[in-house]
Amino acid sequence: MSVGVLLLAACGGDASEQPDLAGLDGDDTVTSSEPQNDARSGDGLRQFEGRLAQGTECAVLRTPDGETYAVNLGEGDFTPGDYVRITASLAGTSLCMEGAGTIAIDSIERRDPPARDRDPARAGGAAITARHVAGSWVAKGVNANCEKPDFDVTRAGAGRTTVETRIDGLPETGAVATGDDPAFEWADGIARMPIESRGPDGLAVMPGDGPVVTLAGHRIAGDGVVFVKCG
Repeated sequence: MSVGVLLLAACGGDASEQPDLAGLDGDDTVTSSEPQNDARSGDGLRQFEGRLAQGTECAVLRTPDGETYAVNLGEGDFTPGDYVRITASLAGTSLCMEGAGTIAIDSIERRDPPARDRDPARAGGAAITARHVAGSWVAKGVNANCEKPDFDVTRAGAGRTTVETRIDGLPETGAVATGDDPAFEWADGIARMPIESRGPDGLAVMPGDGPVVTLAGHRIAGDGVVFVKCG
């Protein structure tokens, strides 16, 4: 999977048609009832709910009913696997004509998925396995650069999986614990960092019980930092 897939490049139309998502808080999550796809909201806008994915060329929204729409995401902090509600109109033309049409976003927010869409592998509850974490990772966001990964996870054989990164600016190699209690485990007095899956290609690194540290320049505190896998 390329970094273009991870960043969900905007598709179709000229720059004037791209939605302005600056000011949206990407961490907001609101409890949702059953999806209300195609619900009218006035001014020609409709509401669509579903899970974001990477289509053939552009981002797509896949609803629990099986419908697919291409999406102009602009610069919003959203990635494959996120479940969202979008208030939008259907664009008349687009370079990414996939599914039932292209959604021109008016507003977008994260939602809790309805029960029928809570597949653990898609909703972020996938088990942490060596295969899941192996590869190069960068912090989620528009500045992600897979040419300079934040950390690399390697399957070293004999059941061992290692992580290589920088902790507080210094090179560090640790072990990756998988299974029921996954974490990055370090020597040199660095606290163990729990890890959790975030969608099919995301991994959250959580703070340990010790002093707050930085991992590849990212402060691991609070709810942690979400990283996405490079191709």
